[in-house]
Amino acid sequence: MRNQGTLFLFPCPIHEGQLDTIPQQTLAALHKTSHFLVERAKTARHFLKAAGHPQPIANLVIQEISAVEKEDIAFLQCMHEGIDVGIISEAGCPGIADPGSVAVNWAHQNDIQVRPMVGPSSILLAMMASGLNGQSFAFNGYLPAKAPELAKEIRLLESKAVKTGQAQIFMETPYRNDFILKHLLSTLQPSTKLCIACEVNGDTESIRQQTVAKWKEAKMENFHKRPCIFIIG
Repeated sequence: MRNQGTLFLFPCPIHEGQLDTIPQQTLAALHKTSHFLVERAKTARHFLKAAGHPQPIANLVIQEISAVEKEDIAFLQCMHEGIDVGIISEAGCPGIADPGSVAVNWAHQNDIQVRPMVGPSSILLAMMASGLNGQSFAFNGYLPAKAPELAKEIRLLESKAVKTGQAQIFMETPYRNDFILKHLLSTLQPSTKLCIACEVNGDTESIRQQTVAKWKEAKMENFHKRPCIFIIG
């Protein structure tokens, strides 16, 4: 029976240049891997070079995750020959609000070991710092883009938080932060708690949790084009 390769899930820094957020155990496994399935090749090459990969970057086999799933599966077939493959997303953890789950599912279906490596996740770091219910929480990805549907979804998440106590986490494209915040403050009840975790793990990190009423009274920080995680509790 042939040895199977291992599928490694490699977190990368949330913000460029913060290699100290990646544990040595993760870097050691990264250095032994030569085949990578990545969200964006350019970003992955920068990360691999900064991480001190011992092989010349040009010698590594790097393929971007494709919208056509069968192309990714074809790339992963090398694992049947005993070759390890690593998945790298743009920032944070692959498979968590980032591509990678299709490849991981394929590995499970083909009896290939999957190894998630330790590294930063802005979603979990925001939840840790929110002061909201860490025993029960849900990540909801991105909310609807248009106003009527957005307000409806915000009210639904608030209802879940109130009825069950479950913290509701979501994110938004940075240039839409002002739009989403405007609708949060106009839709949520004054007593509802809202955490905004901005540029988590970055040099200008800002994490603040308070009621909607207090958010309305406070001098509003500039969140425009800054990556944010929002939590309703």
